[in-house]
Amino acid sequence: MGLRTWYTLTTLLALAVVLASDAEAQTVPSPYTFIEARQEAGLIFGKVDAASGRFGYAPKGGNMFGGRYGIELSGPLSLEGVATLIDGTRDVINPGRVEGDRVVGEADVLLTTFDARFKFTLTGDRAWHRLAPFIVAGGGVVLDISDEAEDDALLEPEDQFDYGTSFYGTTGLGVRWFLTDTFALRLDGTFSLWKVGTPPGFSDPIRGFESVEEGEWLRSLGLTVSTLIRW
Repeated sequence: MGLRTWYTLTTLLALAVVLASDAEAQTVPSPYTFIEARQEAGLIFGKVDAASGRFGYAPKGGNMFGGRYGIELSGPLSLEGVATLIDGTRDVINPGRVEGDRVVGEADVLLTTFDARFKFTLTGDRAWHRLAPFIVAGGGVVLDISDEAEDDALLEPEDQFDYGTSFYGTTGLGVRWFLTDTFALRLDGTFSLWKVGTPPGFSDPIRGFESVEEGEWLRSLGLTVSTLIRW
């Protein structure tokens, strides 16, 4: 084998080594990043719109604020606890008056919710361009902790609405935006159900009401923003 042949082979081998080194040095940026932190907690701010029922005496929603805590379980699944206050109003309804003239006042409500939810992140344990869309579902309780309304005194005791304590079921979807490894913003759109009891006066057959149930399942729609600290 001649000198020229050795020179050619050596040159080709060196070129192959250089090309291989360049290929290893070049990395293709990935749009996905792993979600390293396993826990998060934050504040909730938003708005809730709720159905007030057949006769209109139930709470109509209002401004929502509260807090949440979550922990990543495995892969795309996580568990979170949520506690909120919904500051709103309800109409005081007198069933003894003619339809269209039954609203005799307004009462403040402060609905308090406690629930646990499973969250399923659609991108698994990673974020796409720092965004992680998800779906949630869970349940808990809701109750009204406001003071007794003065306008309720305008009604007979059997006509007065009492929210009591009700089951609270929620499902929804949203997205988390990881601004840094320890701070994120979250947007939620939720659909919730709760049940309210019917005051006895609204079931009085003398008043002409027909097919009145003992209680109603009412829906609420919520839109909230959360600030999250992650660790």
